Amino acid sequence: MKIFILAFLLSMPIFGLPHETYFSFAEMEYDTECNCLEVTLTLSAHDLESYADKQNILNSTLEKDLENETNGLGLVQDVILEGFKIKQNRQDIKLFYEGFELFEDGTCSFYLRSDKLVPSECTLFFGLFMDIYPEQQNKLNYKKENDQVVYNYFVFKRENTIEL
Repeated sequence: MKIFILAFLLSMPIFGLPHETYFSFAEMEYDTECNCLEVTLTLSAHDLESYADKQNILNSTLEKDLENETNGLGLVQDVILEGFKIKQNRQDIKLFYEGFELFEDGTCSFYLRSDKLVPSECTLFFGLFMDIYPEQQNKLNYKKENDQVVYNYFVFKRENTIEL
């Protein structure tokens, strides 16, 4: 009996935590053909659904809301674009929603594009989910010519300066 109780008590932290890490990744590249930024944000679909539900943004399930054009755009504007912002010369760079994909591994990707802009220094805010999940860690991979620069974002460091 003591072994059973001990095994039960030791397994409790495993059952109490659905997962220990929260993440999202972004890939960004300046496209010289359109003179714009192209961004792919990849994140946990479960975290997004949970976050949107806690914020009372979700109308149904994540998949159904994303497939509904109006609900999907609202979700992107209220969650994704609030957690991922780019400024240049203290002005917000408008990002346009191009689409999404849900994957079998439980992640989803959102595709964004900016208007035309001149490549220069910008400030990138990537605080997605950090107001609810203090463990959240975000990472940006910026592709510049034949090089890649990685920027990390944490609850205590949500912005980085990037040279386009």
